[in-house]
Amino acid sequence: MTFSLANVNAMDRAAFTAALGFVFELSPWVVEQAHAAGPFTDRETLHGAMMAVLASAPEAEKLALIRAHPELAGKAAIAKALTAESLSEQAGAGLDRLTAEEYARFHALNAAYGSRFGFPFIICARLNDKTSILAAMEHRLANDTATEIAEAIHQIGLISRLRLLDVVEEPNPAGGLEALATAIRRDLDLIDYDAPSWVQAREGVLDAVIVGGGQSGLGAAFGLMLQKVRNILVLDENPAGFEGPWDTYARMITLRTPKALTTIDYGMPNLTFRAFWEAQHGPEGWSALDKIPRRDWMAYLRWYRRALTIPVRNEAKVVGIAPVDGLHRVKLAGGEVLLARKVVLATGIQGGGEWHAPKFITRTLTPTRWAHTSQAIDYQALAGKRIAILGGGASAFDNAQHALSLGVDEAHVFIRRPALPMVNPIRYMEASGFSRHFAGFDDATKYAVIDSFLTRNQPPTNDTFERAAAYPGFALHVGSPWLAVRETGDAVTITTPKGEFDYDFLVLSTGLKTDATLRPELAAVAADIALWRDRYTPPGGGANPLIDEHPYLGPGFEFQGKTPDGAARLYGLFAFNYSALASLGLSAAALSGMKFALPKLVNALTGQLFMDNRKAILEGFHAFDDAEFVGVWPKPA
Repeated sequence: MTFSLANVNAMDRAAFTAALGFVFELSPWVVEQAHAAGPFTDRETLHGAMMAVLASAPEAEKLALIRAHPELAGKAAIAKALTAESLSEQAGAGLDRLTAEEYARFHALNAAYGSRFGFPFIICARLNDKTSILAAMEHRLANDTATEIAEAIHQIGLISRLRLLDVVEEPNPAGGLEALATAIRRDLDLIDYDAPSWVQAREGVLDAVIVGGGQSGLGAAFGLMLQKVRNILVLDENPAGFEGPWDTYARMITLRTPKALTTIDYGMPNLTFRAFWEAQHGPEGWSALDKIPRRDWMAYLRWYRRALTIPVRNEAKVVGIAPVDGLHRVKLAGGEVLLARKVVLATGIQGGGEWHAPKFITRTLTPTRWAHTSQAIDYQALAGKRIAILGGGASAFDNAQHALSLGVDEAHVFIRRPALPMVNPIRYMEASGFSRHFAGFDDATKYAVIDSFLTRNQPPTNDTFERAAAYPGFALHVGSPWLAVRETGDAVTITTPKGEFDYDFLVLSTGLKTDATLRPELAAVAADIALWRDRYTPPGGGANPLIDEHPYLGPGFEFQGKTPDGAARLYGLFAFNYSALASLGLSAAALSGMKFALPKLVNALTGQLFMDNRKAILEGFHAFDDAEFVGVWPKPA
């Protein structure tokens, strides 16, 4: 049950204590005494009053509060004889899914700590996991008693604050999202956003069609609108609000990128995710946030579309794009045809080809035995089953923890490498100017960088790995590529260099294949597209087939042709998706590079629109004779 701050301020002492007494573990006296400090202006003031009571309490009462807390992963936790809050907090840190060895280690450390200090070890489980908790227990054993009492009170403060925020709501800071939308409209007015378009209209022809209504497509659309190009349309095959992966096949808890990265805001502070978050949770909510929750990112994208009134048409699947008389003929699945001067393929990570599923699996097993992580997978229907996941990328561990959380009995991840990678090269790229300036490298340098990037790969995030590894049913098989698979009765048998293993279902986290010929919408022009293998050959036979199949793009994400005729057919077509990796680095489908990629795309597209109409523009310039100065001299008498 939740209460508004106004409700809390209206409560008498008894009701106040009954509603909030749980905030301090089995010690409602702290809350009861804080009532006298009301009314409270916000939740932080409310919690501060409670902590002031605790600070002024006698030492004996502080020790009684500390001793009211249960041991972490102790006997009471195993028996589930804890308060609901403690049970939830310990489970959130993975303490209900420990191995026998981990339970033994917790038991030994709890005993050592209790023997030394005479009270249980206290830490805010919601801000930690089993690994950091065990490390803290070992470290704090070296403290003296006074230091540990002070640290325990500090941790109780963290625990109680989070519990309080769970149940007390306050008005959205500064008016919430409605006020933020008003501020954005003011920002747009200040930059003359609604000035007339400079692009000369052509009846029945859109200036730009953007295929894909996810973050790349929305960002591209707003960038064009900022440049006064408004005769545009975004098309997305999904229902409204379900564009992109975030509320479809993505299964991570949070985004992997640092929360402070700006992306599709074009430098407008009120349009950032941080502004969106703080409008709902305040600055303290932003400070408490570690990474951006996946579904909150999708909520931000939905809000971004509404706040900027971006023209998006949903459930509109593009099945063909073909050149015709200097335009592009965009055909939809229902047979409708649109004409556009420019087309942007903002089609995400799979937009340059398709998700890769090894043929030795797909040709051997029936479709009910396997799925790719990009597909809808009913993990609840697999409850109690054993699954194997092929691939060591982040999505493998996303799916492992998600499956185990829904009752899958075992989830085993298999990787070819002898160990998981530990270094994430993206972090260096974000901090060193790579994303902004990658396009300035020569071809040899670009090739070498992307070859290294693909070879090194990225590790899973620590929180996702720990979340998966905390389940007893998780296992990681390193140095274990799948050599063969076969159906054996009710199971699927996997052969690896380290033996054979039986599972009920296979999940493929095997990445994607870049190949324009695999994209049905590009069938009419795929043969014209220049690829990296057409333009560059690394010396010494060091070719990387994964790079060679990428399109060789211009500096503004424009396709290049193998021949002059091919270039003419491709003119006005832009690949603003993951297939731009080799030519422009982390950019079109990567949040890390989006802020640098979008202006390049917008400048290239608007530059083409201008030059396409240069004859009429120049004629108009030379004929322009509208008088601006109307002064007369000498002045008439």
